[in-house]
Amino acid sequence: MTLIQRIKKSKFHLIFSLLPIVILAGSVKIVCHFLGWEVIPKELTTFFPSILTGIIFILGFLLAGVVTDYKESEKIPNDIVASLYAIWQEAEFIKSVQQCPSVPCILNRIKVFIPTLKEEFFLKQNDEIIRLLDAMSEDIILLGKEGATPNYLFRMKNEITNLKKIVNRITVIKTTDFIPSVFVCIQTVTIIFLTVYCLLAVEPWWGGLILVCIFTFVIFAILNLIRDMEDPFEYDGSGYEKSDEVSLALLNNFQKEIEEKIK
Repeated sequence: MTLIQRIKKSKFHLIFSLLPIVILAGSVKIVCHFLGWEVIPKELTTFFPSILTGIIFILGFLLAGVVTDYKESEKIPNDIVASLYAIWQEAEFIKSVQQCPSVPCILNRIKVFIPTLKEEFFLKQNDEIIRLLDAMSEDIILLGKEGATPNYLFRMKNEITNLKKIVNRITVIKTTDFIPSVFVCIQTVTIIFLTVYCLLAVEPWWGGLILVCIFTFVIFAILNLIRDMEDPFEYDGSGYEKSDEVSLALLNNFQKEIEEKIK
């Protein structure tokens, strides 16, 4: 694992990613001071806390909205595993009791579901997972023609439908931004706020430098956190998960289980 990968996997990757922005803001403040560009009188300093409070309030509003989707996303891996497990058990029962020829097909599709979800859906972002679900539905039809018990087929069909709902929900979460116009506005206001503060005459000047760095870190930390949480399934296929992404440990453990039992 490279150094960059270790930083991204670390819980402190957000801090490391903000260092260039903080250094840039501090450098602008130093340049403005030594070139005499601090043209805004220090008497206006009293207005800045109110502006900063307004920015933090809006950021809190955005963060609260994103957290709702994130908490829902944490339940998705467990829902996927539960549905796959139910289909697997029903198929195993039909295989052992009624010995339908189409059972191995649906078992193999269960076996490749999680790899398809991670590689084709998360990484390549294609429709292979939808086609896999459609194929599983066709297998259910074949099992019905082969005389499988309708009650078991009905439960399997419900679980496939539930998987389709989950996939659609993931798609919505990954592709939908939470009030993007507000996010753009707050970014614009933040840049204007920091630019004006760099032009503000503060005594001592190094105190203004410290405040600029602190304001930059706090505001952009929240902005980056919101951006990360908007897509909790942002995996890059490198074999590790960032600390801010939803854990796929349940999916990985279930995949190991079915690979051992479905030959």
